[in-house]
Amino acid sequence: MSLELRPNEYVKIEVHFSYKVFVFPMLLFCIGVLMMLFAMSGAVDGINITWMNAVVSFSSVIIFAGACLFIPYFYKRLDNRLKIYAVTNQRVYIRRGIINIHEKDIPLAKINDVQITRNLAQRFFGAGDVVIQVGNDESRICIEDVNYPLQFRDTIISSIYDLQQEEAERQREYMQSQQAPSAPNNYPPYNAQGGYPQNGYGQGGYNHPDYGQGGYNNSNDYNNGGFNPNRF
Repeated sequence: MSLELRPNEYVKIEVHFSYKVFVFPMLLFCIGVLMMLFAMSGAVDGINITWMNAVVSFSSVIIFAGACLFIPYFYKRLDNRLKIYAVTNQRVYIRRGIINIHEKDIPLAKINDVQITRNLAQRFFGAGDVVIQVGNDESRICIEDVNYPLQFRDTIISSIYDLQQEEAERQREYMQSQQAPSAPNNYPPYNAQGGYPQNGYGQGGYNHPDYGQGGYNNSNDYNNGGFNPNRF
């Protein structure tokens, strides 16, 4: 069964049950096979059992009991196929159960600590229990008998660190976007000797071609400092 991912989410690691959880169901499975072979060999033919006013052959009882011993193994295999223990870049997702489904969706930002506990049998099979502390000391989630517990724990810790780094980077970008940029200087350069040395100004006044130093200097309208009436 696969995990439904959210936008911009991807799975970093997904672990399964350790082989330790299959040891006892596999033992029962083998006993059931031996019981069925023993009954079908004919060693108990002719032996009948009376149960609730009915006559039942002993071999049938043995075959039925042996078949029932197959159930734990197939149940555990199906449970392992349907369960999900996954770490993404946003959360830790836990799903277990066949008939009654139990789901846990833990955001990485709410995880305070991740621990591993391992007994002797778990160490022999390379398994372990991963304990996730959420919020406070009283809120703990235990994932039992998982394979590769060290890698699972380290992936959770590294994902939390990556998330913190991304959040810090977003905060820096937000603070930089809030700083107003300085207004561009569109004014002409200023000359300390009298003003702006643009085309319209000279040293101390207007520098139009019709003006000389101190007055109007258009030869067409004035002649030798006076008005020329022939101009109009």
